[in-house]
Amino acid sequence: MSFQITTRPGYVVGLFALCIALITSFNNAHAQDEEFWAALQQGGKVVLVQHAKLDENVGDPFSLDPSCFIERNLSDEGRTQAQVIGHTFRHYQVPIEAVYASPNCRTKDTAQLAFGKYEIKPELRLIRALPEEQAKHNMATIKRLIGDYTGAGNLILVTHRPNIGELIHQRVQPGYVAVIEPLGDGLFDLIAIKVFD
Repeated sequence: MSFQITTRPGYVVGLFALCIALITSFNNAHAQDEEFWAALQQGGKVVLVQHAKLDENVGDPFSLDPSCFIERNLSDEGRTQAQVIGHTFRHYQVPIEAVYASPNCRTKDTAQLAFGKYEIKPELRLIRALPEEQAKHNMATIKRLIGDYTGAGNLILVTHRPNIGELIHQRVQPGYVAVIEPLGDGLFDLIAIKVFD
């Protein structure tokens, strides 16, 4: 017994187009990945890192609690995500000048798990948890910090989704990492993005 498979010409053309689209997408993603790591390996950049994934069912996202008890904290998946970020940075031998983190536990934990050390930078605190004038002041301070950065290694800033969105006008999610080129006079350009799953 023999079988003959027949296909419609339109189906073959559609399948071919899908294959081309997938290959193109893969090549574009690979090129963007190479650009991301090459920029970081050069040093002299500012890196915005959104804290890793949270346990969304527990804790208050707006609280600031030194004991971390009432804050919204990293989930187990988020802790692993932060470790993956750090492992990958080390794999690519990314030079790091300093790591600053918001005073919230989720950002401090992300910084510690990923990079092993950090300093608290109060101006990186979640802007939605602050009065409007304080939030504006903090954002202006961080914009100057980014634009005027001149270190040889990279400056890592671990902060929150609204803060990063305000700085670079991009949609952000946990594990989002943006590479920024300081231009001086408080100005800067977004040059590469990567999201760690």
